[in-house]
Amino acid sequence: MTRILSCLLLLTAILHADEFDPADNTIVLGKRVGLIKPNMTAADIERAYGKKNLKNMDLPGPEGSTFPGAKLFEGTERELEIVWDPEKEGKKVVFDIRIIGKAWTFENGLKAGMSIEEVEKINGKPFKVAGFSWDYGGYANFEGGKLAAKLSVRFNPSSEEIPEYLQGDKQLSSTDKKLRAVKPVVEEGITVLMR
Repeated sequence: MTRILSCLLLLTAILHADEFDPADNTIVLGKRVGLIKPNMTAADIERAYGKKNLKNMDLPGPEGSTFPGAKLFEGTERELEIVWDPEKEGKKVVFDIRIIGKAWTFENGLKAGMSIEEVEKINGKPFKVAGFSWDYGGYANFEGGKLAAKLSVRFNPSSEEIPEYLQGDKQLSSTDKKLRAVKPVVEEGITVLMR
């Protein structure tokens, strides 16, 4: 009986090895960033990756604002910025995770440097992009498709000259020919929504 129980435990460990591998740098949208899953707390992350690897601090936000959060693996290829849920004061529950280090890979193939056309294929349909040259410029709005409510991506034009038509507080279709002409690419620091 003990031998059967040991075999079952070993089989379970093998089947779920990916869930417990602290070296796993895979991002599965809607499910996990490595070992970090929605509703995890700072204490859960410390147990998964070690207390010394998580440093609580205020993280920079738009327009000079800051968010309570933490850095995981600061200064390494695995660096993440974790924003704590503002609605759960004092509880340090994961809200958003900004991917900083280059070691992380998205299961769906998404990565910094991709074109609008490539992101459109991953999403499965067109989306909106905010006009450039302001604080929220270049952010994608995935109102539908596979990426809806799962991440925040910002595009930067590859062209030095940005026509006035593409600037300011407006929403442009990812299929817009003038938008595509400036060859926007996904910038570093993709944010995974963990809400």
